[in-house]
Parts: sequence; C-alpha cells; structure tokens
Amino acid sequence: MDQRRGVRPSTTLKAATGLAPAAADTVRDVPAAGAGEFWDRFGHKEAGGAPKYIFLRDRLLAAIREGFWQKGDRLPPEKDLALATGLSLGTVQKAYGELAQDGTIERRQGRAGSVVSRQPRSVDTVWHFLFSDDRHERFFSVFPRVDRVHRHRDRGSWSLHLHWVEDEVVQIDRVVDIGQEFLVFSQFFIDARIYDQARRGKSEPLEGINLRRELNLNVQGLCYDMRLERLPREVCGKIGVKAGTLGLVVEVRMTASPQQQGYFQRIFIPETRFWLRIDAQPFPRGG
Repeated sequence: MDQRRGVRPSTTLKAATGLAPAAADTVRDVPAAGAGEFWDRFGHKEAGGAPKYIFLRDRLLAAIREGFWQKGDRLPPEKDLALATGLSLGTVQKAYGELAQDGTIERRQGRAGSVVSRQPRSVDTVWHFLFSDDRHERFFSVFPRVDRVHRHRDRGSWSLHLHWVEDEVVQIDRVVDIGQEFLVFSQFFIDARIYDQARRGKSEPLEGINLRRELNLNVQGLCYDMRLERLPREVCGKIGVKAGTLGLVVEVRMTASPQQQGYFQRIFIPETRFWLRIDAQPFPRGG
C-alpha cells in the first residue's frame, strides 16, 4: 500500500468533511499506513456541526465497531493520524482522550501507544431507539456510548417525576449511533443513592449499552411526552448537526418498584427521514 497516503491532507479533509485543517500544530511527517487507510475508508462522512475532535472520535469508533481495528490492536500514533486527516495534533489528542475516558482504548506509555481495549457493542434489547425506514421491516442497530456521568442538584423537568429524591441525582449522558445513519443524544436521570448501590465495588467504566441491566433497574411502566423544538447548541455539537437544528425531544418517565421509585430519560432526535417506533407494550423485550 502507498505509505504516503494522506500527504495532501488539506484537499482531502476539505472535500470529505468541509473542515479546514488547523495550521498551528499540524504534523508534517509521513503517516503510517494504517492512518491513511483509515481516513480513506471512514473519513468521507460530513462533520456537520460537531467539533473536530468529536467528529474524529466518532469516525474512530466507526472503524473499531466495523473491525478495522479490533481489541488489542494499536491505533496509529497521534502524529501520523494528524497528518493523514489534516487535523491538528491537539484535535487528535482530544479524540483519543475521549475514547480513553469511556474505556474504548487504553493509552500506554512508550512505544505501545493507544490500544483498543474494547469494541463498541450494539443494544440487543431496544426500547427507546427503534428507528426504521419507510417499509418498517428492519430496525437499525443501536450503538450507545457514555459521554458523561455527573452528579448535581439541579432542578428540571425530571424533578417532577423524581419528586422523592432528597439530594443528588446522577445524570448519564449518552451519544447513540443509529445504524451509522445519524446520532441522537440521551440524558438519563436516576437517584444518586440507587446509582451508588448498583455501582458499589465496580471499577470498570459504565458502558451505557443497557442501563436497565448495568444498574439493576426494574422498569414496570413507561410514559412518553414529546415536542418539536430547536435542539440546544451543546446537544447539536455532540451529535454533529448545525446549531439551531429542529428536532424531536422525547421525555420518558419510567416507573419502577416502590424500592427503586423510577427514572427519567430525555432524548434529543435531530430531523431525520427515518421512522421512530414507540411500542405501547415494550415488555419483556428489554430496557
């Protein structure tokens, strides 16, 4: 294979993504073969409104998901990937950092570099992300990824449902890839006490593939509220759409046993040509 693939990053990047390469710390060395081959295969998708490092992170995830790199494989050195993509070294480092934070890769010292530690898994039991084409014959695979887990005492629409919570809630933000067609953003709210009990003694990162299983949740009923609105700027950046994009906001109130009370999820869906199915009787398909 041509070892000099990607030596004209400015032209390639602008045509593929509409992003102009950063000039300040762009690497000028010849990249390794894997970096150029990766970009030729996975870098064609438009970046939309996402930050450059988010766009690159999602392209790397797509490559890992499709087996271009598998568990135990070493990713290209950051400098090589910067040259192949035309993105700055800082952008590549931030993308790798995002993957390391959610446990997809492990950043090692010395020559080992960044190594794939796990491959993204699809949801096997889907409740809230059932999208299909016009024929409604096939639902797209769903690949969630945890973006952030944080605690707070803020009040919002979730507070009306989680009215019994005395102190903190844990908010789990996820970016959800729908069949590599588009992304949606999810915010999941749970009583911090329930979260802490479920995570006690566990050191591995939360995968976010199936929160019902990972947090030992007992869902007994669902109620949906939804409306069209302009998606928040921060959400638009996370899912790679332009600021001010019109979308569907779905709020899901989940009731559970008296011991667990219930949970709340808000889902941001950009304008799409695909159909969303909301099953009135989702049980026992999963969570």
